[in-house]
Amino acid sequence: MASCLRFASAQCVLLLLSGLLFVLICDIDRAQGASVYKSPNLDDARFWRRNAETYLKKVLMYDENRRMIPSVAKNIIIFVGDGMGIASLSTGRIFKGQQAGRSGEEEQLSFDNFPNTGMSKTYNTDRQVPDSAGTATAMFSGVKTKYGVLGVDYTITETNLEAAKLPSFMDWAQEEGKRTGIVTTTRVTHATPAACYAHSINRNYECGAKIPVHLKNRIKDIARQMMEDAPGKNLNVVLGGGRNHFGASMPNHLKPEYQFQGAMEKTCMRTDGRNLVEEWKLRWNGTNAAYAWKTSDLRAVELDKVDHLLGLFNDDHLSYDTVRDRTPDGEPSLSEMTEAAIKVLQRPDSAGFALMVEGGRIDHAHHQNHAHLALAEVVELDKAVETALKLVDLDETLIIVTADHSHAMTFNGYPDRGNDILGFGNRPNATPYETITYANGPGFLQHRWNSSLLSEESTDWATWIKLNQLNRSEVTYKHLSAFPLPDETHGGEDVAVFASGPGANLVRGTFEQNYIAYVMSYAGCMGPAKRFNLACDDDFPRTAAKASGAQRAVSSIVLVIASLHAMVSLVGRM
Repeated sequence: MASCLRFASAQCVLLLLSGLLFVLICDIDRAQGASVYKSPNLDDARFWRRNAETYLKKVLMYDENRRMIPSVAKNIIIFVGDGMGIASLSTGRIFKGQQAGRSGEEEQLSFDNFPNTGMSKTYNTDRQVPDSAGTATAMFSGVKTKYGVLGVDYTITETNLEAAKLPSFMDWAQEEGKRTGIVTTTRVTHATPAACYAHSINRNYECGAKIPVHLKNRIKDIARQMMEDAPGKNLNVVLGGGRNHFGASMPNHLKPEYQFQGAMEKTCMRTDGRNLVEEWKLRWNGTNAAYAWKTSDLRAVELDKVDHLLGLFNDDHLSYDTVRDRTPDGEPSLSEMTEAAIKVLQRPDSAGFALMVEGGRIDHAHHQNHAHLALAEVVELDKAVETALKLVDLDETLIIVTADHSHAMTFNGYPDRGNDILGFGNRPNATPYETITYANGPGFLQHRWNSSLLSEESTDWATWIKLNQLNRSEVTYKHLSAFPLPDETHGGEDVAVFASGPGANLVRGTFEQNYIAYVMSYAGCMGPAKRFNLACDDDFPRTAAKASGAQRAVSSIVLVIASLHAMVSLVGRM
């Protein structure tokens, strides 16, 4: 008995010492700013590719009988609403309806009717709440990565860029002979479009002026990568903003009435004296190529004949749609650019196309708590999707609509049905608050009240009566935030994924964001998941298309048997 007690006492001492050691280690970690939690995964490219492949296999097994014939998406269009989280979708839908004079709640976005939806987990390998560079890399390459890096895996350092590079779905598409393009309302070198073609340790290296001196001779800025390296230099269509980054500034072109603030409005100028646009023109000289810098230029292009189209419509990002110059000398809308891109890419004798369209200014408006501007950008993205649906054949085109991440915006209160979505959410005679509010951002200061309105020292909040004096209808109005920050932050919750067309059935459940690239790979018969799609066999789609009557029935039986056999093989490898 005594020995047992001694043993028990020894155990207690060991447990106590272990506990103290754990607390000490945690305190040291916290003191050093280190995260206590470490990922249980390697988080390298191999891990994330296996992860996406495993989920793909599970989805392929959902339909045990799999009576449907495997299909191929000749064309792929992915629409990315940057920062378009669930709250942005819901409020954007209502805003769309109310702009048309309806109540709004019953309104539908063009992609609400897509047959398949899923939820995407957006975290980066090192952040719970992600940024656009890491999330776009995941969506376009099939590999999750770190915050702030582009087209590289999490092992990226200043010395191993080549080893960390990841091919994107644009690489895969070009390898299969598909035509490719990007359309965005941001600079074309900004995080989301750049993830289609660039590889960088820092998303901010959009032009050489941003690259530190010790790296200038070792890495290219993002604008140069687009113009000099594959797949960027082979893109058939590039439409957006960012002339500054290409050394092609036209400062007198647009003089916006409103000057917007925030980190997203900061641009950079080339310091190497190069004009990359002029170099692009020389490279394609004598071929069917066109450059556009204003709306009238774009409208003058023979879209069904041109093979390469570059359009840069602003020195920086394109203007918010609400304040966009709609004259021929101004900037085209996202929907107009989308139409132009599809008409250039769509050729009857081609192997198809891959297109990325980004509504990038949704994100920028949220960062400055401009809820009204953000919702108008959601509606414009909706128009762009509507435009695409009218131009393509959904029997051969996969369309995906999603977001890269959410924002710290809330849709709250108990407003009556039909209440102005940009109005107040409280019940009558209660303390006023807006239906749309933010967890953080610059809107905090705009709602402080003194003679300057923006004084950080002010201690008086705007009251219900004084709210009218805040000019809530002004374009520069910022919705209230709970905590003051120069820029509002992203949100970390899952985002929605909508899909229609061949391969849309693969979008279901809740999955890691990098799986989206595998959906495009499988459906488009390109890249790493091509081998899983039986319909990617050269003879298969032609046979299925030409067969009729009994032949088609026999083909279906053969295909079902082949599919079942493939699934059994997949199960064996899982």
